[in-house]
Amino acid sequence: MKSKLFFAWRYLAYYLSAQSKHDIHSPFVFDLVTNVFNKDQRLAIFNPIEQRRRKLLNDKSNISIRDFGAGFGGTVYQQRTVGYITSNSSKPKKYARLLYRLTHYFKPKVMLELGTSVGISAMYHALGSETGTLITVEGCEHTSALANQTFAELKATNVVVVNDEFDSALNNILSENVVLDYVFIDGNHRKEPTLKYFERCLKQSHAKTIFIIDDINWSEEMREAWQQIKQHAQVKITIDLFMMGLVFINPDLSKENFKIRF
Repeated sequence: MKSKLFFAWRYLAYYLSAQSKHDIHSPFVFDLVTNVFNKDQRLAIFNPIEQRRRKLLNDKSNISIRDFGAGFGGTVYQQRTVGYITSNSSKPKKYARLLYRLTHYFKPKVMLELGTSVGISAMYHALGSETGTLITVEGCEHTSALANQTFAELKATNVVVVNDEFDSALNNILSENVVLDYVFIDGNHRKEPTLKYFERCLKQSHAKTIFIIDDINWSEEMREAWQQIKQHAQVKITIDLFMMGLVFINPDLSKENFKIRF
């Protein structure tokens, strides 16, 4: 109860201090808020993804999961229902639709997701940029199998699943001199690994690469990681949406940190 109340208090503090688009003087961020954040629509193309989500949420079968971060308790296998995993690891519809709008707006060619889970968020990334390729990494083989079922059922042809721990997966993926256009970090949920993944991907980014750090208010460690990313010398604009943070490194932008009501 204490953690839920504390989380609710954090959200209230965020909401009261967050800006609306009328408070924003950056043309880049104003355009983003106007044409991406505030353009939410429940499109028919989302229906198959949400049908798959409902199917997974209603699945009471148990599978053995292994979480390498702070989520379900370390590297020990634990039994969880598919519905529980889906409920606790998939982005809510509102934020999932935002992921679609972001990839649809920026049209990244090479997308990287760290933390596939059952594949719901991945589908929104992939659907938004159908001419791009999403490489999504999941450490648990049983959860990865569920994600593969999601992509097969929804006929996703631009998703590549890597079943491996994040560190070794990044070494393999980025050793090919891949240049990343879009990075979504949604795994581990600890400060030092989050910063390490960010730095690793930053080395193979370009001026217009977009970084999204998920669950920036999930814990004190994630809040500290977010604060450190905001202060990074290469980071120009950050946008705090409470559940996730957006990072832009374009040197043509002025350094500013925003907290946008979403």
